[in-house]
Amino acid sequence: MLDVRLAFLGYCRLELSLSTNTIAAYKRDLTLIYTGLEALGLDLATCGPDEVGQLLGWLRDERELAASSLVRLLVAFRMYARYLVVEKHLSKDRVQLAQMPKLWNALPEVLSVDEVERLLHAVDDGPMRLRDRLAMELLYACGGRASEVASMGVDDLREHASLVKLHGKGNKERMVPLGERARSALRRYLSDLRPTLDPSQRQSRLLLSQRGKPLSRQALWKIVHDAGLRAGLNKPVYTHLLRHSFATHLLEGGADLRSVQELLGHANLTTTQRYTHVDAKRLVEVHRKFHPRS
Repeated sequence: MLDVRLAFLGYCRLELSLSTNTIAAYKRDLTLIYTGLEALGLDLATCGPDEVGQLLGWLRDERELAASSLVRLLVAFRMYARYLVVEKHLSKDRVQLAQMPKLWNALPEVLSVDEVERLLHAVDDGPMRLRDRLAMELLYACGGRASEVASMGVDDLREHASLVKLHGKGNKERMVPLGERARSALRRYLSDLRPTLDPSQRQSRLLLSQRGKPLSRQALWKIVHDAGLRAGLNKPVYTHLLRHSFATHLLEGGADLRSVQELLGHANLTTTQRYTHVDAKRLVEVHRKFHPRS
């Protein structure tokens, strides 16, 4: 499909006379579209409104795209799908039926504490189970983005692994504590598995593939996704869902918003405040249950 994408971009330049910046943006959007479709196991030929909604949700959560970026991406997707039909690469175009995304202020669905436990215990019982368990423990223990956890180095562990340094957006760094369960999974991985993956100790990354290479963000997503299927969770499960759950569970446990902001690495408090919507629902339930005049 790469040749078709290039032909489409040529069409945008020659036939539609779009600007160089717009074409460059469309090129990036098409790369994201194909990455998301592959990660979700979707086929472009059968994409309709539901599939486009899944794709946009994945891009919002996994790549943290703003609503404005998603709108432009959907415009590019619609144009591309229409082009594929005209050029007879697709028999029909159902992408046009997808509605433009609105501003998403509410928190997406999160996992309950029980569901997190089921997920963490649903790792594949294979040779990489210690790594897979550690990967998911880290995602939930520190609330890191997939890219932050995948790029974590052995040298990023501090104070006997009670702290870990995460490398966030814009080269910003932050220190996040690790709980005992994550540290326990870390000790087992470091003692029993990682030495066999990197016997020469040349790799600086913490999480490695079966071939001893740095674990990719896409591989990390697949670990979580497959564990969700094995756990029998009746909802899409992806890496960012553990980040959402991390923040929500902290607030439900009484953590203050500023602390959660710092742990998540949000530049603005308003980004963190969307998690209060979930906590507000809990407060309403508490009020109705215990207030004498509710």
